[in-house]
Amino acid sequence: MRSTDRFRLIGDRGMGTVVAGVVDTVAGMARLSRRQAYRLRLAADEITTNIAAHGYRGRQGVVDIEGGVDDDWAWLHIQDHAPPFDPRAHCPGGVPEIVQEGGYGLLLAFNGIDHFAHDYFDGRNRNTLLVRRPADAHDGGTDDERHRTAGR
Repeated sequence: MRSTDRFRLIGDRGMGTVVAGVVDTVAGMARLSRRQAYRLRLAADEITTNIAAHGYRGRQGVVDIEGGVDDDWAWLHIQDHAPPFDPRAHCPGGVPEIVQEGGYGLLLAFNGIDHFAHDYFDGRNRNTLLVRRPADAHDGGTDDERHRTAGR
């Protein structure tokens, strides 16, 4: 298993840039398709945005993000010290007949990745996002080859 460095974000300043960088690195390491990488980034952006807006309620807080790959999965762990908050409990079950603005980011995020898990332990929320690696992805090659394959 290989992983990225762990990044610590304080407040939401620059959060999108850091999340994008971690996802790009993981996508390259895992040889994800552009579509898979986009969906992983969408999910990670939505989870971190929800942490800042709902977990910390707009106040500054700490968010740790780390990603990696193993034989079958590309993964992200996004952790925070906000009060317990399982985003699955706040996700609409489906699209209603009358669509109102807002509130569907979690639905899009969860439908775009292969697995999501949340647990609260030792005062921390831990969100785990998983995307199955393509069947033809294998370890090896240089970082440049992995980044070219990921479209960078």
